[in-house]
Amino acid sequence: MKKIKILVADDIGETRSVIKKILSLEDNLFEIVGEADNGEEVLRLIPKVKPDVVLMDINMPVLNGLEATERITDEYPSVIVIIMSVQAENEYLKKAMFHGAKEYIIKPFNYDSLTQTIKVTYDKYKDRQIRALGSREEIREGKVIAFFSSKGGVGKSVLALNSGLVYSKEKNKKVLLLDMDLQFGDISMLVNEYNEKTILDAIDEGQLDSYESVMPCLYKYNENLDILFAPGKPEAAEYITKNSVEKLMNLFKKKYDYILIDTGVNFSDITLYVLDYAEKIVFVSNMDIVSLKNTKLGLRVMQSLGYDKNKVKLVINRYKTDYGISRKDVEEVFKDGIFAVIPEEEKTVLVSINKGEPFCSGTKYNKLKIGKAIEKLCKDLVD
Repeated sequence: MKKIKILVADDIGETRSVIKKILSLEDNLFEIVGEADNGEEVLRLIPKVKPDVVLMDINMPVLNGLEATERITDEYPSVIVIIMSVQAENEYLKKAMFHGAKEYIIKPFNYDSLTQTIKVTYDKYKDRQIRALGSREEIREGKVIAFFSSKGGVGKSVLALNSGLVYSKEKNKKVLLLDMDLQFGDISMLVNEYNEKTILDAIDEGQLDSYESVMPCLYKYNENLDILFAPGKPEAAEYITKNSVEKLMNLFKKKYDYILIDTGVNFSDITLYVLDYAEKIVFVSNMDIVSLKNTKLGLRVMQSLGYDKNKVKLVINRYKTDYGISRKDVEEVFKDGIFAVIPEEEKTVLVSINKGEPFCSGTKYNKLKIGKAIEKLCKDLVD
């Protein structure tokens, strides 16, 4: 049986001695490969002693445990960090997990609490550790496209999902669809999956340290398309911070060719971050007067944020000629023009929504007018 290799990091020599004594009682299971009294020394030792687990005290000189854990997460994602602390406050421990720690243990600890914490945590994360060690995946530079609307009910989510499916049909291209309508996201319903993990699971479980640790929270729709669902309850949105979303985006950027983000119908901090981050914004509107009015207001906000017409693309969804407003009327209002028009095919879309089967999932989607229009939209966005 493989021994678990452990690096002990604590600025108090007596504490390190106690830990080593406890773990030596199970020398068939644990191997102490090194010890350090500050975070900088931990980082210096890791490439030399190659630990499986670092027992990390939070309060250390030179570089504290939180800072060291964050750097280990970035530089050595296969290493499992367990935080040791005399502080048991929930917020403090959440902070440790946010920085990449996989578990924590409160001092003073006894034989059982220490050994069991190490064994259980190692068993839980060892498969991810192996994946991180063995991963030689190509580094990609994802094109980020946000789908936004200043009014609900315009078909934004349907458009984002089916665009993701179109991109996923390109050979050897990896696509991620993020449902960032954190209060009322519908993507899980549109693919008929209600019990899958969500972005909240990734954050709650402290899995923002590496892409491999987030993978269990992604829903694999097909070989090339992954989806991260919004929380199932509106109140859960308050637990998702801009910093968490920023960490996720940094993880995803190099793993996908296309990252599509379905945003909320608002200008919250998270939505603004997504809009800033995106290379292109698909601003979705309908032909009704209320949608057009709200779109006009939303475009003014984007103009005030410094977004130009190369970034913001107006898309008219559910287009019909008998709404009492012509395309020419709309073009006179929106001087930068209409980037794309998606025709109304009510029956196709409603059947798709009600069955949870996106209409672009099949091989003959481009035989439909709506499918052909979405395919052209996707091509024009990245040309």
